[in-house]
Amino acid sequence: MAGGIELPFPHKVLWPNKRGHWGTVSRERKKHRGWAELSARAEGWKAPEGTIRLAYTVHPKTRNPIDKDNAIAAMKAYQDGIAAALKVDDSTFEEPTITFAEPRKGGAVIVHVEAM
Repeated sequence: MAGGIELPFPHKVLWPNKRGHWGTVSRERKKHRGWAELSARAEGWKAPEGTIRLAYTVHPKTRNPIDKDNAIAAMKAYQDGIAAALKVDDSTFEEPTITFAEPRKGGAVIVHVEAM
């Protein structure tokens, strides 16, 4: 898939080391999953043959370093939304790749789907 989708930086309660009320966490997961699903469908993404890898380019909110493992975990709601849009089980996904780019005001995540 040639084009990537740009999504908001994940809410702080979606990061593994943050705490939040279960209702807030659930609401944010649903919201982020929905954004990813709608964006992938709007781009016309179709499931490639074989296994799939998501490639994230993360534009953090600040210059503070971000732990790679925590960033991947924070993107789980996006992975679920993309899997729903592609009509596949997310168990067909390989471990995602993540690249950290220059900070942006408010942050952003750009997602590409790669066929393996």
